[in-house]
Amino acid sequence: MQVCKLFLKIVKKNIGLLILYFAIFTFITIFMISGQNQSSSYNQEKIATYVLVEEETEESKVFLSFLDEYIKKVDLNGEGSVDDALFWDDIDLYIYIPKNFFEKILKDEEAFTMKSAPDSLGATSVISSINTYLNLVKENIRLGICSTEDALGYTKDIFISEEYVSVSIKEKESTGLIRGVYDMAIYVVSSLLMLIVGLISFNMRKLDINRRLRISPYPTGKRNVMLAICYFLISVLFIGFVTVIGMCIFPKQINNRIWLYILNICLFAVTMVFMALFISSLFKSDMAYMCLANVLPLVAAFVCGSFVGIDLLPDATKAFGHIFPNIYIVLGNQYIQTASTFNFGTYLGIVWPCFLFIVIFIIGSILVTNRISKSES
Repeated sequence: MQVCKLFLKIVKKNIGLLILYFAIFTFITIFMISGQNQSSSYNQEKIATYVLVEEETEESKVFLSFLDEYIKKVDLNGEGSVDDALFWDDIDLYIYIPKNFFEKILKDEEAFTMKSAPDSLGATSVISSINTYLNLVKENIRLGICSTEDALGYTKDIFISEEYVSVSIKEKESTGLIRGVYDMAIYVVSSLLMLIVGLISFNMRKLDINRRLRISPYPTGKRNVMLAICYFLISVLFIGFVTVIGMCIFPKQINNRIWLYILNICLFAVTMVFMALFISSLFKSDMAYMCLANVLPLVAAFVCGSFVGIDLLPDATKAFGHIFPNIYIVLGNQYIQTASTFNFGTYLGIVWPCFLFIVIFIIGSILVTNRISKSES
């Protein structure tokens, strides 16, 4: 109880600084996460298109049914008005379909006449989809997947269904705003724990407190264990605040995996407690430690994917990030979000280096503390 009371007294003495830090970090988290889009799914709108068919055939009917997924047909007064309509943005695209277009496709000749409005991105996208579709038609015939007569219809059905599947996957993978909250929470927890451990450790090294603890029969090992428990409990308090904030900002994103995110960030909190204890034991100057405590979590957040998606980081940056425990927790968050079925064994295969970090930091802290005790005696 003596250690816990001392811990609470030091925290109470610096409560203003802790609240300021937590408020700043929380504001950064809210600002960065709320600025993200709710979904990055792509919904292609049908573009205004004038289609002129030279002769209606079975092939042209199938091709027009393919176009119906992308275009909204517009009537004009013949080809003479096409250029004016494109100039005034009355239409985005003009397509002329000759009667022998399918034969031209098979001969790798230009099958259509297409004109698009210069500033229409939608038209560019549709033209790209048409070219991809026609290439797939020829490839399916070449591979013998379908007959020449059925190639247009078969490829249309496959092409349309595959496009919708790819869009739904993008939407599923991008709805990770709650994951983003916990990625940012890694930075918040690491910064606050580095601060608190520094405040407690260097206050306890003061002469009057140090003498009092030495006079007390309470063993040093038990004292350190009690301090580690106190650090972890206060970090759980921070995690609880972050969780509440995430639930308030993104209530629709809450699902039954949120407890996995909490478990993952709690593992990081334990790792960070022993990391901060080890680093603080290496410093004699509280000023030098506090400088590092402000810089190190920020650097780790950038190179480990807390601020920028880990898939977007260069390979060299990700390789460097593996010297920090943060990256394994970010990867754990990624697995929790994207896995169709959560497997605890797979999860442990991702975050196991954190347990190695804990062992290294504990051994390092004991060795450094023993060396300091011998030098002082």
